[in-house]
Amino acid sequence: MKGKINLKTIIIFAILILVIVLSVLGVNVAKTFMSGAAADYEPQGLTAVPSVDGSTTTVSWTTDKSATASVFYGTNVASLLLMAEDSAATTDHNILLTNLRAGKTYYYKIVVGENVFDNQGAMFSFKTGGAAEVVVTPTVMPTVAPVVTLPAASSPSAVSTPIVSSPSVSPTATSSAVCDKTVDYNKDGVINSLDYLMCLRGKITVTPTKAASKI
Repeated sequence: MKGKINLKTIIIFAILILVIVLSVLGVNVAKTFMSGAAADYEPQGLTAVPSVDGSTTTVSWTTDKSATASVFYGTNVASLLLMAEDSAATTDHNILLTNLRAGKTYYYKIVVGENVFDNQGAMFSFKTGGAAEVVVTPTVMPTVAPVVTLPAASSPSAVSTPIVSSPSVSPTATSSAVCDKTVDYNKDGVINSLDYLMCLRGKITVTPTKAASKI
């Protein structure tokens, strides 16, 4: 009886050991297979080329085996909400990322089947081209009423009546040139100093006329 029990125990232990060995070997084989598969799809020559205006970026790389890859991207490294993928299985991947904003840093990871390539958890990144968005606050300029300046001639007070000055005539100078002490200017028939004075003062019309001398 004891021998039978010991034999069963040995068989059970042998089976357990065999299962453990096979499990270890299976895990190692699986790891080797998975690592080999990941190596086949690992991105090589990875580049990200933004457009000039910053609205798109083309992510390019190659793989050893043909596959359909996806790119998950966004501005938050912990939340990559946008996604773009290959249109067909290929070894030469060129995926266009759209709906981007200029002057922003974007993070992304590459997924091929069950394989995730995320730069060891740090995520790949690129910065879009173009200028960053600037919020411009409009400035309201004060309205200045125009100042109308009237020309000087249009103002009544500015219109001056031209003063025409008459040339002053000196009666003495004018009379002395024509008055004659021997002329009877007042026509009273007598030539005296009154005739001459009246001529000098301009009170009579100078018309030289000789009068008869008083005897």
